[in-house]
Amino acid sequence: MNKKKMMLGGLAVALLLSQGVVTVEAKSKPVKVVDKNKDGIADDWQTKYKLGFAKGVEKQDKDKDGLTNLVEYKLNLNPTSTDSDKDKILDVNEDFDKDGVSNISEIELGLSPEKADSDGDRILDGKEQLGKSKVALTKQIRNFELQFQTSNKKVGKIQYKMQKKGNTIVVKDPTGTITKEMVSKLVTDIQSSSLTKEDLLKKIQTDLALPAGVKIHVNAGFFSGKEVKSDLVTKQEPVVEEKDEEVTEEVPTETVPTGTVVTESE
Repeated sequence: MNKKKMMLGGLAVALLLSQGVVTVEAKSKPVKVVDKNKDGIADDWQTKYKLGFAKGVEKQDKDKDGLTNLVEYKLNLNPTSTDSDKDKILDVNEDFDKDGVSNISEIELGLSPEKADSDGDRILDGKEQLGKSKVALTKQIRNFELQFQTSNKKVGKIQYKMQKKGNTIVVKDPTGTITKEMVSKLVTDIQSSSLTKEDLLKKIQTDLALPAGVKIHVNAGFFSGKEVKSDLVTKQEPVVEEKDEEVTEEVPTETVPTGTVVTESE
């Protein structure tokens, strides 16, 4: 009886396995990580990429891409290449945890590039709002640079960078008309990576009060890792012709009391 049950049980399992209903996972032994210098990086990984074992090696950035060796180790990147997977997207602009915020942005903001919800509040990092802004991180501008050349060949430059501790704005304007407040307003107005080229030009020309014929080069980077680059030339604003209004004079009419007869004198 027991043999029959065992045979039937074996046949049932075999049938289920053949149909893909049951999967059997082999238990694997945990891999032991050797880290003799206690820097958070496996020794064999350091050896593979020839990082050495000097004190503070985890804080170094061998490929100078903005990500430390320790971060690259945790994200399974190549610390000797700025584009580990050769997909033409720099490692700093990749989004390891798929939360809508690039690796470098998370590092700069004190978030974790390994966790989609760094603070555990059940809101993805990309949907969080930075500071007083009501715009989600994925649509916020991380850095903005604008170079312009006026019709008389004068060159100016504007730089903006949003950081956790505060925004940095640098204005080099040969005309002396552009203020930091104007730049701040412009950045707020273009907080969307879906802006058309025409919309971008209009907002720049309006917010910075630029005349026609100014050549502009724009480079905007978003926390999502997206970049917008564009060459523009400001346009002459259309002149609205004022039409002369027709003036009509009202001729006062005499009011004749009811019951009065009016006769014409000869």
